[in-house]
Amino acid sequence: MKLLFFIRSIELKSRSFGAERSAGTRVHELVYCRSGAGRLTSGGVSARVAAGNLLFNPRGKLSRSGEEPLVLVQVLFSEELFEPSVHMDREALYVLGVIKLHARKQNLIALSRAGAERMTTLLDAMLWEFQNRYRGYSWAIRLKLVELLITVMRDSQFNISIKGLKPLSSSRIQDAILYLNTDYMNPITVEDVLKACGLSRSHFHALFKQETGRTFVDYLSALRCNRAAELLATTDRTILDIALSCGFNNLSHFYHVFRREKNTSPRRYRRSAG
Repeated sequence: MKLLFFIRSIELKSRSFGAERSAGTRVHELVYCRSGAGRLTSGGVSARVAAGNLLFNPRGKLSRSGEEPLVLVQVLFSEELFEPSVHMDREALYVLGVIKLHARKQNLIALSRAGAERMTTLLDAMLWEFQNRYRGYSWAIRLKLVELLITVMRDSQFNISIKGLKPLSSSRIQDAILYLNTDYMNPITVEDVLKACGLSRSHFHALFKQETGRTFVDYLSALRCNRAAELLATTDRTILDIALSCGFNNLSHFYHVFRREKNTSPRRYRRSAG
């Protein structure tokens, strides 16, 4: 029998996570720190884990720091919980895809206070459903798991821009879009994206234009400009700092692309937004 869902509360001094899984497996592990503190060590790199932190598919050894108990909630779930034929569950798989991309670089998410409170409430409810198993408990768990994923993606500490993201009919192009939204602040080439979505160059360009209505270069430029516009309107950071942090190589190129996308200069955009 395949494992679809498992949840438990555990208190530990030390435990290893991230046992090797067989190729193609789609079982994920969430570990939420309810209270206490510890350190997760893997490959000589150590990260502090504190109450309100969520680990996604953690790897390494987690050890308690100090005398206070380290209390965790562990969730194991299979993507088979979400049947792609149901629209809501396609959305859930999409949200999971965003979080999985985030976890490629950093599997620890330090939730905001509001996010941690919401996460605690959701996990308490999931534990109750799993332990009592009243009628419809599996449906209730699936719904709460979707809520959990959305809570993570909407949290102010989750550093992937999701504005304007929406599911596409092509899962390959969806992978490419998620990759761009994850890494737009860094240099990106077509070759990088082809590795992420597994398409040939010609097929990728044709399908990308069909799905998004833009070329790859235009889409990436618009994505970077939209993020820059958010920062111009909501922060006091310098225009040069914003340009560089959004993936532009220099200020003149940023001004050129921003004016083309927004029909105004970054400086005027900031003044109008204020």
